[in-house]
Amino acid sequence: MAFFSHVDRVRRQTEKRLETYTGTPNSFFILIALASAIATIGLILNNTAIVIGAMVVAPLVTPVFGFSLSLIAVHIQQGFKAALMLSLGSIVAIIMAAILTRLVAFIEGDAISITNEIVLRTDVNILYLLVAFFSGVAGAYAYVKPDILASIAGIAISVAVMPPLAVAGIGLGLGDWSLVTNSLLLFAINLAGISFGSIITFLSFGFGATDA
Repeated sequence: MAFFSHVDRVRRQTEKRLETYTGTPNSFFILIALASAIATIGLILNNTAIVIGAMVVAPLVTPVFGFSLSLIAVHIQQGFKAALMLSLGSIVAIIMAAILTRLVAFIEGDAISITNEIVLRTDVNILYLLVAFFSGVAGAYAYVKPDILASIAGIAISVAVMPPLAVAGIGLGLGDWSLVTNSLLLFAINLAGISFGSIITFLSFGFGATDA
């Protein structure tokens, strides 16, 4: 099938990016921190446009899809690298959001209000799982097809992942543990949905253990 011609290209592309991030991780973590900072400010200001703008910066597509591809190809080493980068990136995002929240509270001199944008990222609903699933499908499709901008895949994934991490950091900065737990639960649900959606899509394009 014509789809199969994309397999080697995407695998090499993903492995190269993972090697770049693990070999020189500074750029990855800097972009994660910047994306988290932008998302945090947008959440505090209750500004949807700013929150979405942060998704353009976040480089989460490589570790997320790298992990999905490693599960399909039973590539343990690549899966470990992807999971490690995703975990460390998530921690960086949360810490950055927490620090910025404390800084904003200090500068403003007032308590930070819980905006609607923040509340939305603590609403654990099964429909969000469907949104994450279709985001994973759309992102993986854009990731595989060479005629579609790679940034589209990154935005599709980051929209479901970065805001909950930023809210977890806001909750940590405010000492509001309900914000932390609910947003992290939504993050886990979204990540599961994205992974499942991307795995289904990659399989439909001919990826599998026999291609490892």
